[in-house]
Order: sequence, then structure tokens, then C-alpha cells
Amino acid sequence: MAKSIEYPRASFKVAQEIAAAVDSLGGSCSLEMCAEKMGAKVSGAFNANTNSAIKFGLVNQKSGHLSTSTLYRDIKLAYTDDERRNLLINSFLSPAVFLKLYERFKNKELPIQMLDKMLIKEYEVDENAASRVKKYFIDGARSIGLIDSQNQVIPFETNNSQATDQQEDVPSEVEILEESRGYTPQEIAPTVINLQETDEFAFQITGPGINSKIAIREEEDFLILEAMIKKIKKRFGPIG
Repeated sequence: MAKSIEYPRASFKVAQEIAAAVDSLGGSCSLEMCAEKMGAKVSGAFNANTNSAIKFGLVNQKSGHLSTSTLYRDIKLAYTDDERRNLLINSFLSPAVFLKLYERFKNKELPIQMLDKMLIKEYEVDENAASRVKKYFIDGARSIGLIDSQNQVIPFETNNSQATDQQEDVPSEVEILEESRGYTPQEIAPTVINLQETDEFAFQITGPGINSKIAIREEEDFLILEAMIKKIKKRFGPIG
């Protein structure tokens, strides 16, 4: 069995452009129609772009047919800039390698100079793609405020200056997917998980300040889901 590629082969910006093109065609279209909309032809490079939009959770694909995802529609219809940014972070950290980098270096300086070598040696990124993947991560993270001007990787909770100690203890898997902060354990409604079967399995988790879809495309995606459920449970305190 071929190894699953855990990183995008195009930038976050390009992935958003692909999703916007599909959306402009009614939210569903053929691969050929999307390429024509973007003034391109269906090719290896264009397939890399669409596959990246899929990895970022913005587009679904079935039998060569593209459609915008629930996550993309949530981003498009976000009520506030904060809500939109939170959803964009959710999208950007969907590829497994990007989430691993974020978790490893949050609150630390990203090792810019050696990052491409690290991607090859530690994250199994193809040697020919490493420099591009490095740029995709850095540029995308900067565009949504996850890296500052000193190349420090910013933990999501620090963007809220009013965060309490309890809120800062919630790991970023949860923070990335929450739409807002500041709920006490008593205010958190039971988590609702809906499972749909398409080309992927998707868990929809909703509650106060949370309305997120977690797409399961490969085994490692379960780590995100399990971590989120585990950390949400901690907000209720010890049982018994």
C-alpha cells in the first residue's frame, strides 16, 4: 500500500482559491470546470492544488467531482473576524505535518534555517518537496497570525489577553477548533458527534463556542479527534 502524504503540495492561499472557485460554480463542479474557472488545465500541478484544498479540509472530492466542505462554508459565513480566524486555523492545521509542527514549536522560535532538513529527517517529507512545504507552512502560519515577526510560534490561547489559567491549560487541539473562549465546565453542553460517510468520515462537534468538523482521511487524524474529546472532558472536572 502506498504511503499517505501527510502534507499539502500547494500553499494555503492556493487551496483557498480552489475552494472559492468551486464555490463560485455553485459549490459543486467537475475538476475540468474548476480548472477552466481558474484559467488552468487539468494537469499534475492542478491536481496537486486540488489535493491540497482537500488536505486543508476546504474541498471534498468524489469520482472527479469537487464540492465545498462544511468547514469552507463556515469560514465564508463567519459572523466575526475572530470566528473566521479560528476556523482558518482549524483548516490550516488539518494536514498532519502542519499540526505536528505547530504542537512541537508553539511558544518557541521556529527553526527557519533548518526546517526543510527537519521535514525530511523527522516528518518523512519528500526531499524534493521539503523547501516548498517549509514555505507553505511559514507563509500560511504568518497569514493567520500563528507566527510573529520574530518567528515565534504563537499558542492560540495567547491571542486572548483575558484568558484565565484554566483556559490556558486547554491544549491547542481544542483551542484550534473552538470558535470562542471563556466557558466554564458548567457552561459546556454535551458534545454532539455526527458521523457521515462520503469519501471521508467526518465528525461534527458542536457546543457553546464550538462548531467544527474534523475530517478523518487517515489513521493519524484520529489523534486530533481523541485529543479534542479528552481535553473537553477535562473541563467538567473529575468524575465522581
